[in-house]
Amino acid sequence: MLSSLEQNARERLAVYVLHDDLIPEDFAENKRMFPEIEFNYVEMDIELCRGFPTVKRYPFTVYYRIFAPLILPKTVDRILYLDCDLVLHNCIDGFYNTDFEGNLFVACSNTGAFLNAFNRVRLGARRDYVYMNTGVLLMNVAMLRDAIDVNAIREYTIRHKAILALYDQDILCRFFGNRVKKADKLVYNLSDRHYRLQNLFHAKRIDEKWVEENNVIAHYIGKNKPWKKGYKGVLGKYYHSFAKRLDSASGTKGEV
Repeated sequence: MLSSLEQNARERLAVYVLHDDLIPEDFAENKRMFPEIEFNYVEMDIELCRGFPTVKRYPFTVYYRIFAPLILPKTVDRILYLDCDLVLHNCIDGFYNTDFEGNLFVACSNTGAFLNAFNRVRLGARRDYVYMNTGVLLMNVAMLRDAIDVNAIREYTIRHKAILALYDQDILCRFFGNRVKKADKLVYNLSDRHYRLQNLFHAKRIDEKWVEENNVIAHYIGKNKPWKKGYKGVLGKYYHSFAKRLDSASGTKGEV
């Protein structure tokens, strides 16, 4: 993800890494691998998430994006959160500079009408909410500093932990889903699954040429990852392209 981000942003990158266990050796390795990126490390307090539900796939760190606006420097007024299981293969600057139009987030929704309604009822969200995929999340940090109620989020999360399925994503959608500007998932959050579904159920068909020319972010959602055996899809070539560059830079060869 970092390699692809570095090569698809025209401006110098300032990357904020929220963590609770990195050490100086990790900082040095990142700087060696990505000398053009300005890394800023922010140590998080795990107590913020004490009592929140976790499983192997969703450790405490998934909640850090919820509280990030309260931790980031006051000089940061917007930030783009990116999952690590994605790559960018076209310029991201246009998306990063999107006008929020008074919203707290710019994000894509990967759910249809039925699941959107089901999740609204499950979470107790407002009728005008959007169930967004938070793997690609442009955050209006300046406004979120005032909108985030830590106590309300803590109370809801602990009380409703039994109904949470995607944990931090559920929480963000529950509290802020009515203040989301939707972006095109085919362009900014395309998975192999949605590539197939688009061509099965929608009049607008896309092919690999369309992806090459129009898509910006390929997101390897779920268990179908191009670095695992049995991967099936057409988007894996973007991952392998940047993986080869990293292998060359690090002098190693192998899978992540």
